[in-house]
Amino acid sequence: MIQALSTLTTKDGNTVLVEGFYDNVAPPSQEDLELIEKLEKTFDEETVKKEMKVERFINDMHGKEALLKYLYSPTLNIDGIWSGYTGPGTKTVLPHKITVKVDVRLVPNMTVDEVIPKIRRHLDKHGFKEIKIVQLEEGYGWAKTSIREPAAQAVLKTYREFGYEPEIWPHMAGSAPFCMFNREPLNLPFVMGGIGHGGRAHAPNEYIVISEGGPTGGLTTLEKSYVAILDNMAKMLPAKT
Repeated sequence: MIQALSTLTTKDGNTVLVEGFYDNVAPPSQEDLELIEKLEKTFDEETVKKEMKVERFINDMHGKEALLKYLYSPTLNIDGIWSGYTGPGTKTVLPHKITVKVDVRLVPNMTVDEVIPKIRRHLDKHGFKEIKIVQLEEGYGWAKTSIREPAAQAVLKTYREFGYEPEIWPHMAGSAPFCMFNREPLNLPFVMGGIGHGGRAHAPNEYIVISEGGPTGGLTTLEKSYVAILDNMAKMLPAKT
């Protein structure tokens, strides 16, 4: 299994070697590039490095190059590996099974249906047909909403009404089932925003600021911003007859 895993990426782990893995990766649109140009001016590399506890980004990238790599490159991650006897003392019996959890984070225009068969063919081609792939979740595709959509414009307008100039990202680099909203049957725009502050998502010390003393307020301000977003969006949407 360890040998099989080593065939999936280059030695530094930064490039996936599965044949066709990058075939459907869409380049940034003109709208994306315009946003990246503005984002580069406010992107605080040193703060990000400090939070991630790293000295440098992959290939020592900076600025626009680092942002493009971060936002438009899919990943293949090993989440966990377990096998054999791990209890106290010794037990010199060879394990008969090893399990590995792996995730792939998709970018436009990749799909779940294409990625798993490509990994299967890669393993078979390298002589690892005995490895069984079990899809633990249905998986979800990429999702994206144009900044020109009323939903996005309503969020931007709300930030400015509250006295903040927002930092706009074309999309986030993480994964979540946002596609449930902007694909069939709903086909709704989806945007993330709101005034307030939280951090360390998914960590044991994840937090959200409750009191109003901070620079972006607390729960009361957050709730007010949601109301303002909905109000602004209602005013921007065309009236139905």
